[in-house]
Amino acid sequence: MARASCAKLMRNPNRGGLLFLRSILCCVLFAAAGAAQSFLFVSPNTRDHLSDEDATDSLNSFEQKNFLAVEKYLAEKLCSHPQVADAEGIYLGNAENGTLVTGCANNKAQYLGELLGRYAHQKSILVFDPSAKNSDERLFILAFTAAHPADVIKELRKYNLSGATVIFEDPAVRVYVWTTDHSQDAAVHALAEAEHATLREVRGKGSLIGSDDRTAAQDVFDEHIRAYERKHHLSFSRLLLTKQLHDMVTRRASKVPK
Repeated sequence: MARASCAKLMRNPNRGGLLFLRSILCCVLFAAAGAAQSFLFVSPNTRDHLSDEDATDSLNSFEQKNFLAVEKYLAEKLCSHPQVADAEGIYLGNAENGTLVTGCANNKAQYLGELLGRYAHQKSILVFDPSAKNSDERLFILAFTAAHPADVIKELRKYNLSGATVIFEDPAVRVYVWTTDHSQDAAVHALAEAEHATLREVRGKGSLIGSDDRTAAQDVFDEHIRAYERKHHLSFSRLLLTKQLHDMVTRRASKVPK
């Protein structure tokens, strides 16, 4: 049930006892699920200064397919209803192939991200938690349609958007932009207007976990993973060097819900 439908229902409560109560329950569960869901952004890429074209091409690489398969396997072990999607990260001067995971509570999303960061020797992962209070940070989500991925990336470059993540679902496009201040607000709204996009603004707190030094980042991940596994009696880190994971591939990512 969409949020608009829930709001309409609350304004018109005199609509039949049992049906109304069931509908209210659906609204409550919908709201709770939305509040609990974190956004995990993580990439398998370790190359510097990829071009936009190279990053797009890398979405079809074995590196990407293996990472997505491992990510989906671990997410399904940890989270109730995870959604995993191919994504492309767009930054100032470079780009990279990546992924987005939704449907995990924040502590599980962070643990999953640290496992994946360790698996792929990443410098950092990003976890955005919408349930965090007293934060001015936001995650903008734009949804529109486009015929060619390259055209979308050109538009992002045109508006100088940095730290954007793009998911292509042909012809649907979803763009995520994490902001810690208001410096990109005008560019986000200009892009939304130009593309006739729907624009959603999610308030919360982003945690960039790792280090600018790749070796130091592995130590950060290891420390966090050990602490989490001791507390929750888990041992997924033992799988990270196994042939089971390194030979794993998947054909298709699941779609991220709107």
